[in-house]
Amino acid sequence: MKGGIAELLNFKQKNKNMDEFIKVPVSEKLAYCFGDPALTLMYTMTSTLLIYFYTNVVGISAGAVGMIMLISRIFDGFSDVAMGTIIDRTHSKYGKARIWILRLAVPYALAAVLLFTMPDVGNLGKILYAFVTYNLMNTVVYTAISQPFHALGSLMTRDRRDRDTISNIRMMLSITASMIITAFTLPLINYVADITGKEQLSWILVTSGYAIVSVFVLLNTYSTCTERVQAAPQTKKENIPFWTSFKITFTNRYFLIALGLMITYTAYQVIIGTDLTYYCQYVLGDANLVMPLSSAEKVCTIIGIALLPKLLPRYGKRNLICFGCALGVVGQLLFLLNITSVPLGVVSCIIRGFGIAPFYGVQYSLPGDAIEYGHWKHGLRVEGLMFSSMSMGQKAGSGFTSAIMGGILSMAAFDGLKATAAEQTIEAIATIKAFYLYVPIALWVIMFLIAACYKLDKTYDKMMRELLAREGKGAEVH
Repeated sequence: MKGGIAELLNFKQKNKNMDEFIKVPVSEKLAYCFGDPALTLMYTMTSTLLIYFYTNVVGISAGAVGMIMLISRIFDGFSDVAMGTIIDRTHSKYGKARIWILRLAVPYALAAVLLFTMPDVGNLGKILYAFVTYNLMNTVVYTAISQPFHALGSLMTRDRRDRDTISNIRMMLSITASMIITAFTLPLINYVADITGKEQLSWILVTSGYAIVSVFVLLNTYSTCTERVQAAPQTKKENIPFWTSFKITFTNRYFLIALGLMITYTAYQVIIGTDLTYYCQYVLGDANLVMPLSSAEKVCTIIGIALLPKLLPRYGKRNLICFGCALGVVGQLLFLLNITSVPLGVVSCIIRGFGIAPFYGVQYSLPGDAIEYGHWKHGLRVEGLMFSSMSMGQKAGSGFTSAIMGGILSMAAFDGLKATAAEQTIEAIATIKAFYLYVPIALWVIMFLIAACYKLDKTYDKMMRELLAREGKGAEVH
């Protein structure tokens, strides 16, 4: 068959409404948004749970695992930019982003399974195998499929409100999937291990099951979603030089605002996510409190995101993100009234959850607005590099924050093998308290100041009318 699998799975594209300002049909929204849990499914397996597999199942030292991931971060940053450039230079009849989701769906699943098929080749052999397969999965395949997926959201419609709605649904599904996978995967693996009697095989089987589900979901994303947004006629088939794309991206004030918010938010997530376990164990005296405190924050984030479609048209992204940041500061300050009170800790998490919801819900629609701004200002659309640079910033923020936290805890003589606060140094406990209680306040304030610079809510419609007039299109701006 001419066109092969790409053409065979393209049947849903026939007679599609190609209006760039269309309200995307619900079925198409869901096909896209469920693609995020499909990526989250495997990403969670190959990030947080993989560390446990390396150290506790196949016996690689924690130090070696840390070094593998630190070195891989360097390669990962370059691969993000490379894939962004490839997306911007793709001119397929099946789209510049969709086609990569199709091409990478199966390799993505296979690469994930390979991570857990660790052969018994001695300690050095295991480290080398882990390094190669980890980079194949994360640096190459995950980057190559996640970047076009991010870009696809901005290519389905130019209707700003609809893009916001798509981002809201996507992030609700993403955080829900992450909670479910984190909570149930290890028990499922243990259950399979009890049946098979082989621990490593249980990891392979569960990952394979997840991988098969992910492939079918991503193939449906390719089949159902439509790229309606096209470059201006004069640039449609031209490759924009890399340095031109780079300049357009990094002189775009609204991209820089989105990037700044993403990096700061990532630092917040890493600090809270890492230090919460230490805080519960050494300050509150019970490591089992991690789950209720974390769940309280995440559930409220989901609820907050669900409210955004009604709130965004009225209040705008800037005001809601700033309000959320102020709410986050209030939640942190409230806990300072009694830093060992569990009920107060839960209330603090609830307030923080609602506080982070506005940014979390629009984090992937902000670059979409920045793309339109760049198109209006420079006459060129740069989707791939902009989204890949956001990803690179997120990974860099995560890596640097983890490294800084580890360094400061090490300087404070923190010892993870000591189970109680009495066994830790005074400096270690003070550092744990500072990271959980005070550093987030500074990050909330930074996010507030960055978000306050976002002025596009008031000028977006006027900007789009001018842009469409240049393009000779008379579509109504939303």
